[in-house]
Amino acid sequence: MAKRTFVLSGGGALGSLQVGALRALLEHKVQPDMLVGCSAGALNAAVLARGASLEQVEHAAEVWRRVTTQIVYPGGRFNSLWRVISGQDSLHDNRRFYSFLQEIGCTPALTFGATAVRLYVTATNLRTGRLHVFGDNAYDSILDALMASTALTPLHPPWEINGERYVDGGTVTPLPLRVALDRGATEIWALHTEGAPESTAPKPVHGVTAIIGKALDTMLNLQVQHDLHLAEDARRVNLHHLHLVTPRPMAATDFAHADELIEAGYAQTVAYLADWAASPLPNVVAPVAQWWHSVRPPTKHAPTA
Repeated sequence: MAKRTFVLSGGGALGSLQVGALRALLEHKVQPDMLVGCSAGALNAAVLARGASLEQVEHAAEVWRRVTTQIVYPGGRFNSLWRVISGQDSLHDNRRFYSFLQEIGCTPALTFGATAVRLYVTATNLRTGRLHVFGDNAYDSILDALMASTALTPLHPPWEINGERYVDGGTVTPLPLRVALDRGATEIWALHTEGAPESTAPKPVHGVTAIIGKALDTMLNLQVQHDLHLAEDARRVNLHHLHLVTPRPMAATDFAHADELIEAGYAQTVAYLADWAASPLPNVVAPVAQWWHSVRPPTKHAPTA
């Protein structure tokens, strides 16, 4: 039996791109049988798992419009410095984010067995360094899984569950295609977010922080390529790699551009689907009119219809 799976990558604030992509996919009748999410992608997957509908996509859009940098990374530089000096496990506390997830409907009692669409969320076991998949156990808490999957070191502290501590799933792989493959996916739609490259020539990397960041980016990119090769080599799997890119350079810690990113993700996915419909592969329904202008907040330049 065919098992169409959406795999949603991490990416911090760039996760808004995936909301637009999800809207386009559902409008074109591309419906998931299974969802796999990492970090920011785990949040989007958890919302859609309640029911793969346009209503849930709109709920996800509202979540990204509401979230702020202060919710995810509270406190300023002096607070972060104090946390380092005082021996804390991270630069920021994650209790405000924990409360926010409950405010948007992810209660502690919500389990993976209660979702309408099969859901898996990835995190990294801090003790073993191995990828951990929440959702194989139907009684796993979705709230705990999201806190574990988004615990990005050193920004957030590890999240403890049953005596084990977990950090961001992207530490092992930001695009966990291997999880979908291991659970029988036959068709994968990979929603992979990435920032737009700088328009100028890349500058030399100097300084400890910049060099560490560059090394980590290189390592994570290699992990993504590894998972893509796994999916491409699996002959039974039809892979769609949607490379969702910001319309201009944006920081993954800046949550002020949700509407712009949602629109960009939608446009890029509609373009992909148009190319796919024109190919020898099975057709999807014809592209529909832009949905964005009917749901975006009114502005002086773009009044609502």
